[in-house]
Amino acid sequence: MNWKKLAAAVAILVVIAAAFWSYLVVTYESELGTSNVVQVDLTDSVSNSATDNQLVSLDFSNGAEDLSWSSLEIGLLIGEQSYGCSFGSQSNSELGESKVVPKLGADGQTFTTEVDATDSESYTFFDVAQQLESNASEFWMKFSSTDIYLDSGVTWAFVDGADFSDVQTVPDEMSNQTEDRLEWYEYDMSVHRVNPNDGVYVFAKDEMSFKVKFLTYYNEADESRYPTMQIASVGNSSFPALDNPDLVIPSPCKIVTDDLDADFWNANETIHLIEKGENLCDGVCIIELEIKYETVDVETDLPKFEIGQ
Repeated sequence: MNWKKLAAAVAILVVIAAAFWSYLVVTYESELGTSNVVQVDLTDSVSNSATDNQLVSLDFSNGAEDLSWSSLEIGLLIGEQSYGCSFGSQSNSELGESKVVPKLGADGQTFTTEVDATDSESYTFFDVAQQLESNASEFWMKFSSTDIYLDSGVTWAFVDGADFSDVQTVPDEMSNQTEDRLEWYEYDMSVHRVNPNDGVYVFAKDEMSFKVKFLTYYNEADESRYPTMQIASVGNSSFPALDNPDLVIPSPCKIVTDDLDADFWNANETIHLIEKGENLCDGVCIIELEIKYETVDVETDLPKFEIGQ
């Protein structure tokens, strides 16, 4: 046997395998987001001094899927000012520096919250009810890299395989095991990625209950150690964060639709974005659409348009 040839063949195979693995890592595409394409209709757009003008109508091109309102963020950029569009409230854009960044979804009830867990030597403490960074004496969850621990006062359950909108009540059986870290993800060796478990967690404490779905471990720049969650109250629980004017303010752009389905922007549904008590556009305005689904940008056929011509 020619050992030199065998060694060369093995080396070539190792190089090929490494190159293929690198290709998988580099070309990895997240399952988050949607392939829907938003279509812009300016037929009934109005621009004058009134404060209730319809600015634009939106629907989907053929082959679309239904999108959950809780996972949608819709906004308008007019000039240098960004306005959130929702069924009630929007996030306050004047949030200070924090390792916890909550963004209110289009439903006006659900936060998509990113936590900076980049410090492997100390924890970022998170108050779920308040949607704020907290401290070791008052928290629901604490984060460091992939490690997540719950406060000893939290009870919890995991609804395996459930969609976020499916979970409407607190499960009958809740665990009080909080000493061990939360096993909230699986590691995919083939692409070197942390992938959240498929399902929804329910956390309860101080007579408040919340459903939490982990979306990703990565931020918009695809940097790791930024676990991001969807969070909403469940059952009859209050949600103090929704009443905090430092986090939530009334939206000046309301979403109007004739569809009675409050959970989804359906594939065949047209929605209208209308001024709500504030004159967002008087005269000629250039408007840029900002739409995200599950933190990922949604394609539009006309991302920037002009009204009031």
